Amino acid sequence: MNKFLVSTPEELKQRGWDSVDIVLVSGDAYIDHPSFGAAVIGRILERQGYRVAVCDTPDYQDPDSIAQFGAPRLFFAVTGGNVDSVMMRYTSSLKVRNDDPFRPAGCPPRPLRAVIAYTNLIRSRFKGVPIVIGGIEASMRRLAHYDFLDNRIRRSLLLDSRADVLVWGMGEHAIVNIAGLIKAGKPCDGVAGTVIVRKCMPENIGEYKQLPDEELLTGNDDNAKKHYSRFFKTLYTSSDSPLVQRSGQRFLIQYPAHLMTGEELDSVYNLPFTYSLPPKYRGKTIPAFTMIQNSINAHRGCVSGCGFCSIAMHQGRRVISRSEESILRELDIIKTKPEFKGHLRDVGGPSANMYKVSCRSNWRCVRTSCLYPNRCQSLITETGKWMKLLEKCRTAEGVKKVTIGSGIRYDLFYQDYKKGLEEFVAHYVGGQLKIAPEHTEEEVLSVMRKTPLCELPEFVTYFKSLCKKLGVEYYLIPYLMSNHPGCTLASMKRAEKSIKNMFGFVPEQVQSFFPLPLTLSSAIYYTGIDPLTDQKVFVERDKRAREAQHSLFYKNRTDKKTQVRRHKR
Repeated sequence: MNKFLVSTPEELKQRGWDSVDIVLVSGDAYIDHPSFGAAVIGRILERQGYRVAVCDTPDYQDPDSIAQFGAPRLFFAVTGGNVDSVMMRYTSSLKVRNDDPFRPAGCPPRPLRAVIAYTNLIRSRFKGVPIVIGGIEASMRRLAHYDFLDNRIRRSLLLDSRADVLVWGMGEHAIVNIAGLIKAGKPCDGVAGTVIVRKCMPENIGEYKQLPDEELLTGNDDNAKKHYSRFFKTLYTSSDSPLVQRSGQRFLIQYPAHLMTGEELDSVYNLPFTYSLPPKYRGKTIPAFTMIQNSINAHRGCVSGCGFCSIAMHQGRRVISRSEESILRELDIIKTKPEFKGHLRDVGGPSANMYKVSCRSNWRCVRTSCLYPNRCQSLITETGKWMKLLEKCRTAEGVKKVTIGSGIRYDLFYQDYKKGLEEFVAHYVGGQLKIAPEHTEEEVLSVMRKTPLCELPEFVTYFKSLCKKLGVEYYLIPYLMSNHPGCTLASMKRAEKSIKNMFGFVPEQVQSFFPLPLTLSSAIYYTGIDPLTDQKVFVERDKRAREAQHSLFYKNRTDKKTQVRRHKR
């Protein structure tokens, strides 16, 4: 039987350990499942022979909560959790959220700017112990970035946290190298997928791309915004190059991430996860785990390059897929769990039907999106292989049904494998199918960098015809976005009318744009300029006008009517 990672002092004693090599500190509850970063990094380090303990959901107001395992022999590794802690705390209208799906009830509250809070806690108790930061919050704040809550450019999280090294992207490869260097007493220089700060410019500076000095970006005038736009374009289009940026008398150095292979991804998922809650959480509910526990992640990365999404800058623009053998092995484990009743709820990823997507040029391309402004001729889609994988899962012993809960990139499916849509609707739609057109108006979609590969009305009509042919009553659920740069109230009114005509109803799945740090759309929101084209873009920043845009899709509710009436644009 697989053991959990150590997550309590009692479990430390049961192992017979008097100390640990590495303490992982996480803002999320520890769940021993490959969908959660602390579990993955912990298992990776455990495979290397290190003694690892997980200090999850520590009380940031209590220094003792960070000290339950004592000082680690090598280092602390800190993550804010699976979601940026600012977004976890606030909605796009900057209202405080009342729930935290990554923690059970009764946990200490998650701190705002969790990485900084936890590193401060460590420094207060363990001076001189190295600190490594990583996860989505560190990754998307690794260099200067626009912060929606502060409404300004903040400097690198590495500087604000005073950590020794920052891991960006998916950190399995980097954390092993960092652990080896710290164990050998060497500096963490040159590790792929990291950011470090040094007092001197790199000696081989000719091999680096230089970013504008940090101090040029942090003003709040038009000149600073122009510098930020130039900075962001260089960063966004240079993921495969080492970068350097002056920050005061020091230099931030970013090394390109390691490009993982499918075999390496298989090796991560072959680690001895229990796919369960540890004993201390038995009988408790953690909504994020409930949502994914009967589903399988088939790949990483996304080729779409949508401006509002953090995937391109965190997981990467290349799709890395697991093998069928690895996925079916995980299915065999899931089937043994008492919570599994025969329904596999997903076999997907950022977009489920991007499984096995590849590139004729082996991803050696300057494009920042394979699908915008048009489909790249080098892109190879393999929707048929994904469908065969779904069939193997559906016909596996003990499986009654497979549905795709994460949704599909509908236009890619339609263009690549229209002939397979009937089979897909017949077997893998569970009453509703999620799609994400995000908007209907060209002036908004172009800023989002989201050009449909087929017309949305054409797909909707075809989907309805398949449902009628199969004698089923299924519904498309479109995800939409208000307040994105380029979007006006008039844009939203046209979108509402188009959606209602197409779908026959007005959906509730409308998200108000939240400028996530270090995304293209957040740079446009802050500067009013698309850094990739230097074109000016309309941005709605007025709070009441933003509420009016978002309220349009809820205008039949009495509490929303007045907001729409007041803000006609």
